[in-house]
Amino acid sequence: MCLGWLVVHWNRVCDGCRPWARRYPEVGVCPRCRHEAHLNTDGLCKPCLMAIRAEDDAEWALGLAEARPRPVQLIVGGMYGDRSADARPLRRRTKNGLKVGQGWWIKLRKQRAAPAGPPVLQAQVCGQLALFTVPRALTDATVSAIVSRPVVGWKECRPMIEAMAAEHGMSVGWQHKIAEMVRLALAVREAEGAVRLPEPMLRDLPSNGDAVRLVLLRAGLLDPAPEPMRFSTTNQPTTTYITAPAPLPPSVARSCRDCDAWLAAGKRGLRCDPCRHWRELHPAGRCVRCRRDELPLRGDRCRTRRLYRHLDDSGPAAVRATQLVIDLPRGVPGQAQLIPVAEPAPADGEDEEVSALHAARGQEPLFGMRRNWSPVMARLRRRSYRDLPLTSDARALTEELDRLRRGRQDPAYRKDIRTLTILVYWLGAETLFQERDVHDLALLDPNLAAKRVCQFLAARGLLVEDPELHRDADEMWVEATIATLPPTVADEVSLWVKVLRGQGRREHEARSYDGIRRYLTSLQPVLTAWSRSGITTLRQITSANAATAVDDLTGSARRQLAISLRSLFKALRQERVVFRDPTRTLPVGDLKGIPKSVPSDLLATLLDRATTPLGRLIVALTAVHALPGHEMPTLLTCDLNLAHGTLEARRGLLRHTLYIEEFTHGLAAEWLTYRHRRWPASTNPHLLVSQRTALDPDHPPVSMTMLHRHLPKGFTLDGLRQDRILNEAFETGDPLKLMRLFGITEKTAMHYVGVAHPEKTSQLPR
Repeated sequence: MCLGWLVVHWNRVCDGCRPWARRYPEVGVCPRCRHEAHLNTDGLCKPCLMAIRAEDDAEWALGLAEARPRPVQLIVGGMYGDRSADARPLRRRTKNGLKVGQGWWIKLRKQRAAPAGPPVLQAQVCGQLALFTVPRALTDATVSAIVSRPVVGWKECRPMIEAMAAEHGMSVGWQHKIAEMVRLALAVREAEGAVRLPEPMLRDLPSNGDAVRLVLLRAGLLDPAPEPMRFSTTNQPTTTYITAPAPLPPSVARSCRDCDAWLAAGKRGLRCDPCRHWRELHPAGRCVRCRRDELPLRGDRCRTRRLYRHLDDSGPAAVRATQLVIDLPRGVPGQAQLIPVAEPAPADGEDEEVSALHAARGQEPLFGMRRNWSPVMARLRRRSYRDLPLTSDARALTEELDRLRRGRQDPAYRKDIRTLTILVYWLGAETLFQERDVHDLALLDPNLAAKRVCQFLAARGLLVEDPELHRDADEMWVEATIATLPPTVADEVSLWVKVLRGQGRREHEARSYDGIRRYLTSLQPVLTAWSRSGITTLRQITSANAATAVDDLTGSARRQLAISLRSLFKALRQERVVFRDPTRTLPVGDLKGIPKSVPSDLLATLLDRATTPLGRLIVALTAVHALPGHEMPTLLTCDLNLAHGTLEARRGLLRHTLYIEEFTHGLAAEWLTYRHRRWPASTNPHLLVSQRTALDPDHPPVSMTMLHRHLPKGFTLDGLRQDRILNEAFETGDPLKLMRLFGITEKTAMHYVGVAHPEKTSQLPR
């Protein structure tokens, strides 16, 4: 509650906050610190009440309107016997109402009457020459006055101080002292209006002038004197300010000279700590196992080879390899464990009856690379996945997936079982599976599947996801298409894509990648033709080039290309890449088609030809309520209210409510009953689901292809919707009713009314 750093026993609330919360149960946002907490009668939280009294914050004690918010004060250690809950409020109740003590008004007047000190080392105009140069009296008070001021050049000097401290082994206190003097010298440079500080001005520094000279000289912010100057007042040395010590071994990745273990990064020396202690205890000689000389030995073996004596005693070996060791900063206490004797090698052909080598839990690969599953599949081609030997954990994992997929009535579940069995057989059940490995394995055999296996492993924390597999397909297509263009044109088209995504100079709503893909699909042939003709940048495009590009096209193709070209060059002009828009006079055209009605004889048998509950509901939503086809996959089950007879369609931040009649109500109830009986375990929130999406843990919406497949042959969603709106326009002729009933715009409603009743418009069709 109070965000104090202290020891809290048994619960997460300190001894002072518990009685405060009981006495003031009201929770709100404190106006002083802007944090949510329990507020007292003054409307303040406990830390702010304590800070007001500790710091004499008269503005907030009086509750002035001009008082600015304050940061939360850090409390370290807490207080035993905290009696802040019993503290008197700032505003006390009197017979005239709430009143603040007179002492706070006196403190406020004193605080506001305190004169501000003169400016310290005020920055001057850069390049201005001083008429008279006067020595400055720089003290520790001057350093304190500029401690919170941003100083130009500090970012360049700070790495130099750290490099000098690391190079010569200086302490942290030395770095802080030199940093204060460097900031002071930079402030003097700004006060003098100089680009580089003249070296004689370093005489005014209180101390460490020689070190500041080297820092500014390395950062390029010092105007050096003809001869190097010294600023130490006593015991002038004859050598340089800092002498270079003997070079230390480089702090790079290397191995120990005795045991060949990889040393930790940043560690000095040529040997690890265990080998240094081992060398102090044992004499040097020749190891009988690794055949190396000048190593400290115990029992004729060096430190690391001594652990292998049981392995060597079990039988002779032609090759005596040693496992790679990494010298960790901290090891496991106790005596080192000996390497156990390995089991005898399998006979010829026996390796097919045992599982492959598995990685232990928590073990990470030393070098990561993409796995090639072709040899594994060639080895398992003639074997059934049921015959593969599995460990107990692996078999439990496959049986769990078998129960899950079999219970969901998915006919393709055997592909998932087969894929998971191969994975756990080859990699083990205790490792983390790479998502790329699962997909690469599934690509080699049509009887394997990857998506549901990845979902199963991810739900149990056994999957390492690959971000490349979750990227938008349209985004990847756009990037691949841009990569085929010349470099300059590709950069300009990429800038256009960023503008459409809302990342340009002017903020606007981002366009989806599928819309950008439609634009780029029409632009790609034109951009390729311009590149082949010798155009290296879109700055060379003229109005004639744009007009020539659209002259050979007609209809919707010409209109789509014209819109795409205007969008491209409008974005480039907005980003100041082109000076003039060559497509500003390019005619786009207005292709307003006349809506067509569906013949009555076909409409009469439409519902009878829809054979599934889903198909009948789609027909009702389209032919009765004129719901657009692209909005049907986004409908949610929670938006359907059968009790009130409503269905909400989400259109961005807007909502359009459909008042379903008895006919559509019955079809919706029939579909919900059918869905529950067929997929009782489905958690997909969408109203319309299919066999593929009902049990998918990712909860995807149905595709437009599936909606068209459930429609009777010869009908389209757009055609049924146009017929419904046109029929209502014939009946009423009121555009406002069309807008309220179908949720269409004013322009669309007037277009349908104009088609249905041309006599109500100013222009009659010819």
